[in-house]
Amino acid sequence: MAAFETREPDWLSFHEALRRAESIGDALPVSQQPIEEALGLAIGEEVIAQITLPPGPTSHMDGYALRATDISPSGDGALSEPLPVVGASWAGAPWPNQLPVGSAVRIMTGALLPAEADTIVPVEETDREKILPGTVRVSLGSSGSPRHPRGRYVRPLGEELKEGDHLATSGETVTPGLLSLLAATGEPTVSVHRAPVVALLVTGDELVPPGDPSALANGIFRADILSPSLPPLISHCGGAPLSPKRVGDDRRALKEALIEAEAEADIIITTGGASMGEADLVKSVLHDMGFQLDFWRVLMRPGSPVSLGRLPKSRSGRQIPVLGLPGNPVSALVTFLTLGLPAIRALGGHARHFLPKVQATARERFGGPVTLTRFFRVRLDPETSGMYGARLSASQGSGVIQSMASADGLALVPEGTEALEEGDPIQVSLIPHAGWGDTP
Repeated sequence: MAAFETREPDWLSFHEALRRAESIGDALPVSQQPIEEALGLAIGEEVIAQITLPPGPTSHMDGYALRATDISPSGDGALSEPLPVVGASWAGAPWPNQLPVGSAVRIMTGALLPAEADTIVPVEETDREKILPGTVRVSLGSSGSPRHPRGRYVRPLGEELKEGDHLATSGETVTPGLLSLLAATGEPTVSVHRAPVVALLVTGDELVPPGDPSALANGIFRADILSPSLPPLISHCGGAPLSPKRVGDDRRALKEALIEAEAEADIIITTGGASMGEADLVKSVLHDMGFQLDFWRVLMRPGSPVSLGRLPKSRSGRQIPVLGLPGNPVSALVTFLTLGLPAIRALGGHARHFLPKVQATARERFGGPVTLTRFFRVRLDPETSGMYGARLSASQGSGVIQSMASADGLALVPEGTEALEEGDPIQVSLIPHAGWGDTP
């Protein structure tokens, strides 16, 4: 009998299992990538600004650039004395000359101010050069005094950033906002960690592809829920999923699939076969391939039969982590979000390994065994002062898919904590694509 078949469950605390998942391997190598291909990856080394933005004072508005001191009331008290308009400054085509005293230049949003100009008057606060063509008169305040102080609507030099400023730290995720900032600097590439390639093996003779209700009618077969649902979560957390492979309970087919996955992937995720008995072909085949099991069984609900280990060094010279998720879809999804996602993000070099969290108020009782870390699938209802109320999304049985389908987040009740009662504070991790927040 193989040693793995007689191994006792580890029954790790969830926090110890999480620590080991985050330490499953070193972050993947860093390389320079075009910024257009960096979205969702982790910055590999500190990014320093090479330019100053804007490189000179620019206009916030379409209007006229002038000196504030040149605006003087006219006799009628509503408009200033006329100023000759001596040119125009456009974004990409600035007016090249110094502004003469007592004159103005037409200017567009984003254009550089002429030298000596210090104020922008929006076009709607002028006569639009209609009273006397070639000159502009500026609207004054109700008392006839100027309402256009020096610096109004002027974006100063270096307002965005200055050469030498810190832009991004190693481990930061390249979000659309950070991507915009990097693009603004004009740099064509950025140093990032490679996205972990993730192989997903969904096992079980009882599984059939989704899309054929007739195959499910007699209750013998079950739809493969995880092949369509796990890859989007893998992508969301910064992984690069290979096409899922559905494998029956066949030793030869399993070994071939694992060998193929080992050659291509940085981490392998299996689902099903979560026990350690003779019928558990996944663990048995892994054992024959030199699998080093780190742990099996965690004090959590749902998802306690989760496992983690490593295949020996492959041709690439790396050990390949293997995360074994339960076959039950709810348990698999919860264990992926709580243990698999942090492992993938650690491999991808991300500093933030977890789902975003919010504090909510329990709107019903959250109980269960005090010896387990419990993850409840919940809906969040907006309440006053920016708070949320958390309610169970559906029955919490590990086979109830509806509990995930209608959930906004996973509410955490830590091991050692008694039941939370209605009105107690509760921490909720937001599920990706649920409409409440998609940044890990």
